[in-house]
Amino acid sequence: MKMKIFFTAILVSGLLFSTGCEKVKSLLDMKFDANYTVDINVSVPASASIEAVQGSFSESATIDPTENPDVSKYLNLIKSWTVTRLTGTFKDVSKEAVLNNGTISFSSDADTATWNFTNVAIKNGGTFTMDNTNGQWTEFDKILSAKKPFTVAFSGTTDKDDFTFTLSVEVNSTIVANPLGSK
Repeated sequence: MKMKIFFTAILVSGLLFSTGCEKVKSLLDMKFDANYTVDINVSVPASASIEAVQGSFSESATIDPTENPDVSKYLNLIKSWTVTRLTGTFKDVSKEAVLNNGTISFSSDADTATWNFTNVAIKNGGTFTMDNTNGQWTEFDKILSAKKPFTVAFSGTTDKDDFTFTLSVEVNSTIVANPLGSK
């Protein structure tokens, strides 16, 4: 009986190695979401000129992806990290306005992903989506995969000046990790 179990174990081991360890290894893949929110507080100063009513701003914040407990736990076991959704929501708006031209970018040593917007209403609860029209998610995937803090920068011009608001940026992503490692 022991001999039969021994030969069965050898046969199963041989099958695992001959059919490819990667196929067997992928059975252990774990998939989970890692979502982040960062608030960028924006102050559009009063213009120095009485005639000018346009304002401009440039603010930034940092996201550390390792602050997520699941990411921290599986950091060295991550096989892939993919963006699933990016949104911006305006809140705490002191005066409604229009974002004439705006740029939001995510950057790190790994890469930069940038979106440009025109004529977006700045009002409490107003939202916009950062889509993948120009392949920016691929660049952002590289930033996330670096597993290091990255900067979210927001700049632009508005049709009014002398007001404040907060842009809440939400990053939704999916991670695949494997207890046998990332390779």
